[in-house]
Amino acid sequence: MSQKKCILLTLSQIAVGVIVTLIGSLIYFFFFKNVIWQQLINERIMHGFWVGLLLLISMACIYGGIVVGVTESVRSVGRYFGINIPFKSVCSGAFLGAPAIVGLLALRNIPWEIFGTKNVILNLLIPLLEVIAFILSIPVRIWLLLGIPVIILYVFSVPVGAILGYWLSNMDSTEVNPQET
Repeated sequence: MSQKKCILLTLSQIAVGVIVTLIGSLIYFFFFKNVIWQQLINERIMHGFWVGLLLLISMACIYGGIVVGVTESVRSVGRYFGINIPFKSVCSGAFLGAPAIVGLLALRNIPWEIFGTKNVILNLLIPLLEVIAFILSIPVRIWLLLGIPVIILYVFSVPVGAILGYWLSNMDSTEVNPQET
């Protein structure tokens, strides 16, 4: 596939994935908020455990539906371009997209002083880990300095994660075995 066609494929997969993410998020949000939480549950359940459990189930359904929707949209755009994309690698990447953003956001605010300085190994590792965490979180720091809402990162993270999952798994399958040469 030519480089121009590959770039067009990737950009169209991101665009379609973002649209599916937005539409799916709004549909699931309004369904769970208006139907489940306001109509069915309302004020019937007040105990913290049950509210937390139902909230966890709601979030899992929303996230699972969005991941599957984005996975299928990325695969259908690939089929439009004549590429058969496997479901598993795309779904794995889409599933890990949003947690990656959470991890990058968490790297900004690690209280490094809680690790102490009583151990020689920690004295050597903590500054190194602090620098690595700072370098990894630079894109998120720039994003926040520009004043762009973080929710946009989450919307883009699912389709970009899906595409990265496909491309990274595709790289593993194209490696040449020593016996083949």
